[in-house]
Parts: sequence; C-alpha cells; structure tokens
Amino acid sequence: MSNVMRSEWIKLISLRSYLWSLPFYFVVCLAVSSLMGYTSRRADNLDPTALGFSGLQSGMLLMVVLGIMAVTSEYSSGTIQASLLAVPRRIKFYAAKLGTLMLVTVVLSAVAAPASFFLVQGILGDSGISVDATVFARMAGAVAYTTLLVGFSMGIAMVLRSSTMTLSLLMPMFLMLSTILTNIPATHKVAQFLPDMAGSLVLRQDLPPDTSLNAVTGLAVLAAWAGMAATAGYIALARRDA
Repeated sequence: MSNVMRSEWIKLISLRSYLWSLPFYFVVCLAVSSLMGYTSRRADNLDPTALGFSGLQSGMLLMVVLGIMAVTSEYSSGTIQASLLAVPRRIKFYAAKLGTLMLVTVVLSAVAAPASFFLVQGILGDSGISVDATVFARMAGAVAYTTLLVGFSMGIAMVLRSSTMTLSLLMPMFLMLSTILTNIPATHKVAQFLPDMAGSLVLRQDLPPDTSLNAVTGLAVLAAWAGMAATAGYIALARRDA
C-alpha cells in the first residue's frame, strides 16, 4: 500500500501546478483570515473563532480543486489504463489515491489552521480569545472539515470522471448555493445538512440559533456524506473497464 501511495505522491509532485498550489494554499488562508480579521476587528457581536478560521474556507476550495484534478486528470490524459494495469486491485488503487490527497490535506491544514487562528487573534487584540481546550478542539475540527470535504469531492469526481462536470456541480454549492438555501426559511431545515454547511459549524463559536446541529454532529453529517461519496466513487471505478 505504501508503494502505491508513493506512486500517487510522485504523480502529484511531477506536475508543476500542484507544487505551486501547495504554498499558495497557505497564502490564501493567511491572507483571507488577515483581511477578515482586520475589517471586522471593531464590529459588534463578532465571532473570534469564526474569523480565525475564515481563511480556511477559501483555502479549502483550492484543496478541493486539487483533489478533483488528481482524480479526473488520469481520465482526461488516458493514463488511467496504465495506472490500473500497474495496480490491478482497484480498491487498493482507489484507497491510495484518496489516502494520499487526504493525508496531504491533513498536514497542510494542520499547519494553516493554528497559523490563521493566531494571526487573526493578534489582529483582533483585546477582542480576540485566548487558547483553551475548546479552541484546540476547533482546530482539530477545522483539519477534519477540510480533509473530509476533499474526500467527498474526490468521490464525486470518481463518479463523474470529468473535472468540468465535478467543478460545475460542487463549486456553486460550496460558494453560494448552500448559503442561499440555508438563509431561506422554507429550505433551511434541509440545507443545514448539506456537507459544507454541516461541517462548517466546527469553525464557529456562536452557532446559528435555528440550527439543529452542533460542531460534533455537523462533522458527523459531513463524514457521512464523505463516506457515501467515496463508496459511490469506488462502485463507479469497479464497474467500469477504465
């Protein structure tokens, strides 16, 4: 298994776009967090925790795109056939691909989450919050949130096998559709269970008063979505010739 994951890692770093995207992830996380913290430092009823992790949601989109491209690029280039010949056991190939990207996401977000949080608290000054066990739990939850969304997106990409179709489906949902549906009273009760909205509760200290989820159950909902998408992705891979 380690050899297969090593080969997946080599595929990633052999593309210059991936190498440039990894440090750019930190730039996006820190820049957006700094901007949000600076512009909101004098606002009333601010949520220091949500501001501290605000950049992660923007950086998360970049990691989602990288995960999708890691799956779909093999189909667009035709190298999927060579990959399956090299690793005939498709469950092993699929687990290595998901595992490699998700492990990269864990490492990157584990650095970006505390860096963004402490940077924003420094900007907020007296309006910031001190670090305690709850904050560390939120940091761990932020890492899980980003990683699970990447796994969810990769599963969808394996089903669709097209970067255009996958991005056209997921980006509008992550960027605006989920937020719009959550703010509509008629659809709120259902929209709060969408993967990105449910998981994002772990990034907030003050939860919406009308939500039936909390940080833990929200992550559980996201994990369920990720599990279903990953399972669907494997079924699609197993049933196709390539």
